[in-house]
Amino acid sequence: MSPLQLANFSINFVFQPMFGKTGELLAVECLSRITANHQGTAISPEFFFQNVTPAMSIDILKAQIALIESYRDWFIRHNVIVTVNIDDKSLDFVNAHYLSEGHSFAGFIHFEVNESSDSLVPEPNHTPVFHKQRTFWLDDFGSGLSGFSAFFDNQFRYIKIDRFLFWNFMSKPGGSQLMGALLNFFSLNNCNVVVEGIETDQHEKWLSEMPYYALQGKLWKELTIEELCCAAR
Repeated sequence: MSPLQLANFSINFVFQPMFGKTGELLAVECLSRITANHQGTAISPEFFFQNVTPAMSIDILKAQIALIESYRDWFIRHNVIVTVNIDDKSLDFVNAHYLSEGHSFAGFIHFEVNESSDSLVPEPNHTPVFHKQRTFWLDDFGSGLSGFSAFFDNQFRYIKIDRFLFWNFMSKPGGSQLMGALLNFFSLNNCNVVVEGIETDQHEKWLSEMPYYALQGKLWKELTIEELCCAAR
């Protein structure tokens, strides 16, 4: 796969796997790896997307989705969800071009919305934007100010626990009970939880008896789309 070329940057798309309790691949997250063309240095995706124009953000999103849809048959055959991050700049575009009535869109593509997104703040007398929509995931739960209000307002069916929250629980006395209680709460509310930040075997072992949907982190290698399809035939 050739990188997406922009004026001063090259962007490669990689896929970070999410594994269930028995080791099955349940989902992958499509991530952008950005390089400055002149210096050849890597650029933080967080910094890049905070400063990118809305038009460029949408162009990158369209490129991600075009790549994913070109492998539609593989994702459907293996029953693997693929998630893409969206921000407030691209939300309206997603709703208008992919999720509105009359548009046929691949159901295996879901969208992650960060907990700090302004779109999670409901307008008075309006139904929240993401209310009961399985296509949207709440990303980085515990990192922002929305927290449980975002969950209750929108009734997300998928939530990703922020890695720093997970590490914080793991480092504290009684953290195992707190983490277990949090995951049990989401499980009782029919919510699938992905725990981010799994970087060691100890991280995975610490969570082994808790009711999570999947684990994600640097313990597992990021893959190109070609490597992903070869690894899980």
